[in-house]
Amino acid sequence: MTFTLSNPKNNKQMFATDLDDTLYREIDFVISGYHAIGHELEVHDVMSEKEVVNILKSAEDTWHGIDNLATHIWMNHPDSKFSVEWMLSIYRNHRPAINLCDGARETLGSIVDAGHKIGIITDGRSSTQRAKIEALGLLDFVMPENIIISEEVGGDKTTRIPFEKLISRNPDEKRFVYLGDNPAKDFRWPNALGWTTVELKDTDGRNIHSQSIDVPEDFKAQYVIRNFRDILTVTNKM
Repeated sequence: MTFTLSNPKNNKQMFATDLDDTLYREIDFVISGYHAIGHELEVHDVMSEKEVVNILKSAEDTWHGIDNLATHIWMNHPDSKFSVEWMLSIYRNHRPAINLCDGARETLGSIVDAGHKIGIITDGRSSTQRAKIEALGLLDFVMPENIIISEEVGGDKTTRIPFEKLISRNPDEKRFVYLGDNPAKDFRWPNALGWTTVELKDTDGRNIHSQSIDVPEDFKAQYVIRNFRDILTVTNKM
């Protein structure tokens, strides 16, 4: 099915989106990072990549997994240079093996073809988030000045800083849309700034952060969609 985005009366919009668990599945980055650590340890004859990934996956989260792995290495290789800090560096800075969510590329293309701008507002480290953006091919759709990363602008999405930064870089834009997944922090400030807010539902329970949380009304998105393509239905109503 072909989706199109209307643009009546040249009504331009800035379509801004979250990155993790919105444009792609963050768990895929996590697993990619595990394999990157495992590959390096296997190259150095410390242990097999498969064994590393199994240890990391068996922990309750990434940080505990890396601690467990570091302990395992220390017990078997007490003079090893492969510390927690070394593994975190590999994890954070590897080129991830990740893909856009189903329908995302086509939908982003429709938005651009209709004459609208696309922005990304994401929390995280600059090097990590930019590696994800490059791996996903998002520079095909987003101008560099419209990529807002919390480490680079001095404030995460629990503050108004990243949203106001996007506004300041696009002074001629009158309408802003924000698509995200996390009601704990994605929608409060764009709501307060008069943006249209849209939550992408986690339909298969794979998101890193649960959406089943109680939040005040001003933290909730104005619209809820079940797949990325549905954002076109919302924006066509505006």
